[in-house]
Amino acid sequence: MNVIRILSAEVAGRIAAGEVVERPASVMKELVENSIDAGAKRIRVFAEQGGQKLLQVIDDGCGMNRQDAMLCLEAHATSKIREESDVGQIHTLGFRGEALPSISSVSRFHLQTRPKDAIVGTEIFVNYGRIEDVQDCGCAPGTNIRVSYIFGNLPARRKFLRSPATEDSYLEESMLLLALSRPDIAFELSLNKRLVIQVSAAQDIAARAAMLLGKEAFAAMLPVDYLEDQVHVYGYISKPGFTRSSRQEQRIIINGRAASAAAVHFGIRDAYDTLIPKGRYPAAILYIDLEADRVDVNIHPTKHEVRFRDSHKISAIIAAALRQALRSLPGGEPINSGIIRPSPDTAATNDMVPEFIPASAASGGSAPLPFNPPPLQPGFSFQRETETSGTDSQPLSPQSSSESEGDYAEASAFNTPPGDTLKSLRILSRLGKKHLLAEAASGLVVIDLVAAQQRILFERLLANLKQSKVEQQQLLIPISVDLSPDESRFLLASLPHFQSLGFSLEHFGGHSFLITALPANMPDQDFSLTLRDIIDDMRTNSLSNRQNVMHLAQTASRHAARVGSQLQAEDLQFILNALTRCQMPYSCPAGKPVMLHISYAELSKRFKQ
Repeated sequence: MNVIRILSAEVAGRIAAGEVVERPASVMKELVENSIDAGAKRIRVFAEQGGQKLLQVIDDGCGMNRQDAMLCLEAHATSKIREESDVGQIHTLGFRGEALPSISSVSRFHLQTRPKDAIVGTEIFVNYGRIEDVQDCGCAPGTNIRVSYIFGNLPARRKFLRSPATEDSYLEESMLLLALSRPDIAFELSLNKRLVIQVSAAQDIAARAAMLLGKEAFAAMLPVDYLEDQVHVYGYISKPGFTRSSRQEQRIIINGRAASAAAVHFGIRDAYDTLIPKGRYPAAILYIDLEADRVDVNIHPTKHEVRFRDSHKISAIIAAALRQALRSLPGGEPINSGIIRPSPDTAATNDMVPEFIPASAASGGSAPLPFNPPPLQPGFSFQRETETSGTDSQPLSPQSSSESEGDYAEASAFNTPPGDTLKSLRILSRLGKKHLLAEAASGLVVIDLVAAQQRILFERLLANLKQSKVEQQQLLIPISVDLSPDESRFLLASLPHFQSLGFSLEHFGGHSFLITALPANMPDQDFSLTLRDIIDDMRTNSLSNRQNVMHLAQTASRHAARVGSQLQAEDLQFILNALTRCQMPYSCPAGKPVMLHISYAELSKRFKQ
């Protein structure tokens, strides 16, 4: 008796459906994608009880004649690809010919369709994989599909579905992604006879994003528009202060397809490396357009994931696109386009801090200042600092004002101030030892002096480390470092890498090394600890030279910043001036906020005025 047998068409269909049809939301996604491929300009979706009782998709696309309507229910029947070479260059959302036969095998399936030039349409009834009736019908041009009692023939599978309310949330998120992917199409989603999404067709992705996300959330985002190596990255990303506890708000559209890719998430993380705390994620609506043969969309049964053929390059391009956007405020104005300077007609005294004016007004022009500030002299420090508070001070974090981890990290009262606020800051006073109070045209700004110094030191050290040849400062007395045998072997093999970071190291015998020179602008600290930190990172992670440069600048600035009680008005002004020259003045290298903004409107609201 033979052991191996060919499965029946019914069993094979149910197995295939298990891969393609995860839940009602995946059914909706497959049907709507077919509508998009059919050239629809308006797509309506109706669902009841989380899509388990009913899921209906109506479009005004090209429709099908009777022969095509019958064929579309056969496994691997598709109009999207014809030859093997087509698989490497897929330009449509659907292509496998699996969705409709899989869906119809696990549901009661009702199809009505009519081409625009036909007088009558075709109607097909399928009951859990068995075609029960095919007939002519009167219907509007396009396609109307009703899927009811999904998984009715698979009780075990139906038990894995969540509550109707949870399944509704999956339907809504899936529709939101589809609507973002094609702003030129009108979409409607009704859940339990309640309209939850309705967007009209518009070519402007900003208008579509604002309609779907809400104007407040969209206002907290920065535009992205970047082209490199025929890869176009555009869309919107959140300011560093507006983060989430998961990647749920990172919505990625690749060649018109809503999908995720590890390379994209890595590029986003790389761009925000020193701007947000660990465990927080920025929101993003990113569109990535590139040649079809550079992305593989056929790696996941539900096509939720794609893979790039040159993933490292794509990650680098995405990171570069986001870093460019993060250097600008809404409207494209460079973050450091204004530098605070004392007004020439106001003298500083011990009792009064001088007024400040924007750099453009002081110079009589409006041209932005260069991004990279001039490097500090070797051995730079804030000279008047005598008290050491270390780095254990915790600046008031905007996360503390959030009522839940799923919400944006900032409450309305504690947002990072807008760019023009930095141009008009006027120092009011010091608040305790660690904070500075300043007034802006829009409200009160509280600056964390430790975080501000860390950001200033970080950017100036980073500017030096990014040069083709890192400037060094020679040490009068070399620093001896004793390493473990493993660290010693690794360092010996990596000496050229450390030289590129600006260190000059000599093997002193055994497991000892001498540090004879350091990168210029390195503040005083425990350099042997910094060296061990970098060795640790390099041994446990495949870090690029850029990442090690970032780590070195982070470590040095973290250990160097101190706040003393002897800071005078001119010292505070110096810190403020240097901070406004920074490319990213709003967060320290660890991603914690440098400044918090409380608007006059919020103050009035709190005082019930």
